[in-house]
Amino acid sequence: MTTTSRAAKRDETAGALDPASSVPGPRTFGLPDAFFERYAVVFVLIALIVVFSILKTDTFFTVGNLQAVLTTQAALLIMAVTLTVSLATNEFDLSIGGVASLSAVMVAKVGASHGAAAGFLAALAVCIAVAAVHCVAIVLFRANSFIVTLAMGTVTVGIAEGVSGSTTLGGVPTGIVNAMSKTFLGIGLPFWYAVILAVIIWAFLEHTPTGRYVFFTGEGRQAAALAGIRVDRIRVFGLFITTLGAGLAGLVLAGQSQAANSGMGEPNLLTAFAACFLGAATIKSSRFNVVGTIIAALLLAVGTTGLQLFGLAAWITDLFDGAVLVVAITFASIVSMQRSR
Repeated sequence: MTTTSRAAKRDETAGALDPASSVPGPRTFGLPDAFFERYAVVFVLIALIVVFSILKTDTFFTVGNLQAVLTTQAALLIMAVTLTVSLATNEFDLSIGGVASLSAVMVAKVGASHGAAAGFLAALAVCIAVAAVHCVAIVLFRANSFIVTLAMGTVTVGIAEGVSGSTTLGGVPTGIVNAMSKTFLGIGLPFWYAVILAVIIWAFLEHTPTGRYVFFTGEGRQAAALAGIRVDRIRVFGLFITTLGAGLAGLVLAGQSQAANSGMGEPNLLTAFAACFLGAATIKSSRFNVVGTIIAALLLAVGTTGLQLFGLAAWITDLFDGAVLVVAITFASIVSMQRSR
């Protein structure tokens, strides 16, 4: 046996006998820290529900409030779940608020004159056109997705203002209003649409080869390409899904409010990103995932609703959403750095 092999053998034996090498990682209350790392957002959600339920028992902790929260957050859930797909490919889409607004305006404008089917097709055509522009600029010409989609968000809002005449449009087709206003178990159908969509996307991402390619593409495009993955197709797919999801969210908003204007989708932009990044820090740490996104979106909804029940000014909820986004990005970055060590 050579000197090198004997030294390696001694190191291996010392490692086996070293108590520290066989001791598991840090534990809290008998559970590994990784458990709290994965489910911290869940614990915060539960804590918020408990606190608001105690402080506002008559208004917060009621079946009616639960039904109202789930119904009103349907558009956000749809937007956030579909945004998860493009973020998983490492593409940012900042146009979703504008796309949702333009979709709602097209439904109201075209639908009022030509019926629900025409309004729906007009909104779909707009979404496809926006997604096509994204794909050509970002995937074909390698432009930065952050800049391109930010610009397209401004373009779509401008078009929506032009189409609507900078006013709120009524005349949303009855068929769309009915589809968005009916309930099941006391909860608006749009929430159930969001649940079905979330299940489909979750199953696709977690249980199909193409879904795994989405994550591979986001984690390292060059490595994914060398492994034979058609990276550009995956990126196109992610951008299309997110844009179509924003269009569907606009359809929901128009149907629920029975009106449309050029700014109705914008409030959900920041909240959707906050849900996705906060969701990336839970369930599957440092990876965008549908389940985490839904939990985070519910946390934001509960927090916003609780604050509103206290009669606080609207800017407080904006402050809450923005602060959550900052915390989510920071926490996700910390978790990613710890895992890379």
